[in-house]
Amino acid sequence: MISLLFALLGATIALQAQNPNSVSFFPSSGSGSEQEFVATYSSPGGVMDVQSLTLFIMSGIAPGTRSEWSADQCILTYRVSSGVIQLVQDSGGKFLSTTATAETAQTVSNSQCSVLASLSSASIAGNSVTVRLFVAFSAEFRGAKQLYLSADGKEGTYDTDPPTEVGTYNVTASVSSVFVSPSSGSGPEQTFTAIYSDATSQIQSVLLNLKNSGNNTVAANACKLRYDSGSTDIFLVNDAGTSYGSPITSGSPAALSNSQCTLFGIGTYATTFGNEVIAYFRVAFSPEFVGTKEITLGGVDQTGVSTFSNLSRGTFTVTASPLGAPPTFTLTSTPVTIAAAGASANSTITVFSNGGFNGSVALTCAVISAEESASQPTCQIAAPGTVWLGTAATATLVINTTAARASTSRSPVKKLCVFYSSITVAVLAFFRPRMRWKWQTLLPLLTFAIISGSAFGCGSMDNSVIENTGSGATNSGATAKDYIVAVTGTSGSITATTAVSVTVK
Repeated sequence: MISLLFALLGATIALQAQNPNSVSFFPSSGSGSEQEFVATYSSPGGVMDVQSLTLFIMSGIAPGTRSEWSADQCILTYRVSSGVIQLVQDSGGKFLSTTATAETAQTVSNSQCSVLASLSSASIAGNSVTVRLFVAFSAEFRGAKQLYLSADGKEGTYDTDPPTEVGTYNVTASVSSVFVSPSSGSGPEQTFTAIYSDATSQIQSVLLNLKNSGNNTVAANACKLRYDSGSTDIFLVNDAGTSYGSPITSGSPAALSNSQCTLFGIGTYATTFGNEVIAYFRVAFSPEFVGTKEITLGGVDQTGVSTFSNLSRGTFTVTASPLGAPPTFTLTSTPVTIAAAGASANSTITVFSNGGFNGSVALTCAVISAEESASQPTCQIAAPGTVWLGTAATATLVINTTAARASTSRSPVKKLCVFYSSITVAVLAFFRPRMRWKWQTLLPLLTFAIISGSAFGCGSMDNSVIENTGSGATNSGATAKDYIVAVTGTSGSITATTAVSVTVK
């Protein structure tokens, strides 16, 4: 029996000795909006025993510490033999069905990060395997992160110990993509409206990229557009996706072209409003670019930190261009200033016909905010909700805000409680001298008063479920700040959007 126990112990030690062991990890600390992480693992049984490596980039949660630990995190796995890269879905629990293969022009993304396969790889030397993973972070994931590593051996044989913490990283990405319109549609040309936000710095450049689903951040064979807020210069990436050509100025009659699209100076512009930039990109597509394209957004802040996310913000189907410019329409709006929370104000929405467009345009609105709250303004198209165009038509957008409200009313239950108790006490005090009640009679009456008070809530004077007493704000009202309302006009497959700036004082 003892010999059997020693044999089992020896087998266990031998099995553990075959588990992959972390040799090095770089960087063990650092900061930025994108980073190449390098991990080297070795295995006494040979590198074929190392099947996969998993990198956990976590927001103050250790892997496996509670049931929801994998939600809203950046957790990625690299399969050594196939080069397949997987990324956890936003809700956690499992990996996305979409994958990327190392050293190809693919990416895989969730709302926290994107893994760029073109800059990710694995190499083998002796009994060690080195895995490189290039990760770009979203602005929503900024802040201090903890890094953990684990490695898996041959499937069905053994796994390594729980993930080991190997370092920390501070995500500094700051420019958030808030909105794009249209987020679906089709046509040979389109003016795209994009809104970007940066609560920590000023936005230096904003980017819009229309690409094939297999493309990556370098945007080869894509239509990648850039607007610089400070200089009002606009750029278009070259066919290789490696650099931008010489810029033109927003509003100029010049245009920029590559093999995928043409970006026009007239109709391409941007405005800065509070912490947000509203950009309009007017684009015509080439026949060679026909097909469904993914829309992604990015930006660069004042410090030069770039935020890239391959997370799709929508799709647009490029169709062949007909002879002559197709008829379309555009929207304009007037800004809104509201003197105080609780007031309302109107914006005039004007719909213009271009190229002989003649038809109905349905108008809708939405309050756009990087940080939504229950007290933000609301919007509605007052009249008409649908306009008919010959040359131009107008509609009224109403912006409503809520004032702060306070509650000073007392619970009716407690009012009844006080009322009945007072009546009981008054009866006892008034009739006692005249009726000469004995204490034997008085005692049941006092008991009745106590029971009555309890039945009507006197015993629950401090129960917050049934009473909200005293004064205090129950609704803080609309916050004094800048907001943006997007008004979108739709007619068949044609879509146009204007962003209305709203200031609540």
